[in-house]
Amino acid sequence: MLCVRRGFTRWIEKVFGIRARCCSATAGGVGRPTLETHATDAQVSLSDDMEPKREPKGMWCERRRAVWFFKRRCPHIWNLFNQRARRCPPDGFAEFIFGPWAAEGRGHLQLADSRIHNLVTRTSPVAVGDTYRRDFSGANTENKVAELLCEITLVDAIGGVSPVAPVFRPATPIGTECDFKVVVNGYDLYGESKRFEDAWTGGKRSIEKSPPGSTMPRAKRPRAMDLYSKLREVPRQFPMNTLNVLFLFQPSLGNAPVYIRQALYGDASWSNELDNVVLHDDGLYALSDWRAISACAHCQVKCDGSLFIGKIWRNPMAKVPVPNIVSDRLAVAR
Repeated sequence: MLCVRRGFTRWIEKVFGIRARCCSATAGGVGRPTLETHATDAQVSLSDDMEPKREPKGMWCERRRAVWFFKRRCPHIWNLFNQRARRCPPDGFAEFIFGPWAAEGRGHLQLADSRIHNLVTRTSPVAVGDTYRRDFSGANTENKVAELLCEITLVDAIGGVSPVAPVFRPATPIGTECDFKVVVNGYDLYGESKRFEDAWTGGKRSIEKSPPGSTMPRAKRPRAMDLYSKLREVPRQFPMNTLNVLFLFQPSLGNAPVYIRQALYGDASWSNELDNVVLHDDGLYALSDWRAISACAHCQVKCDGSLFIGKIWRNPMAKVPVPNIVSDRLAVAR
């Protein structure tokens, strides 16, 4: 059981960045229930009221079981699939429902399906379909599915504190777009969801950048450097002179809050007190175009499917600062 829990912890933290103490593994989640390892030669009927049992070995049978699962257990995700995806669900979703932690993966899909139902209720089936159909139908990796589930959870949770329906993918004058727009305590808030999985699984890793001209250490480069490069162009996705918040999902086996803080405020900020962070020249917030970003929120999706915002990192150079009543409201979004 100990090795099962450790394995499950690694998978959950890898995909969602969820704390290990929130979760527990079950025997049903161990192993990959593919037809190659668990199929029998028995033929069974495919009714609407019961899950199809395993049929002769082959990819066709696995597709059939996936189709049944989405039609019966996740009807709102099913409605977002195009015709091709309905015939053969994307590989990323197949990894969730047939992968090493199939029971947990299916549970997260069903929780996300209820989130989609909420969005359809607040907006319309057409609006949700036009926004997400292409993304859901083309999610060919587990990471892409995880990104979508994080975004859906975020938009529904933040939309829940808005008195009006969220606006999906509002465009900017230069032709780019962020993920959503909501109204929080009378303020128009533009939000963008980003999820960057930390591929580090242990071993040596630098905590800070090496001085110019020094010999590179035999270790992975600091995670903050990766985040810096991946987030560099984010301001282009937001309109100017508005309240813009970046919501960052950063699943990692390391210290994710420190990595984010270093990327935003500079490498030396790792030693600062949590509530007294100093902005350095090598931080993203020190860049002129990053003045468009009001704040960055570190987010997680918990095991029960709820959103958790652990910390909101304000930009001291922002053109439009985040009002306290807005940050307080965001902190309770679930």
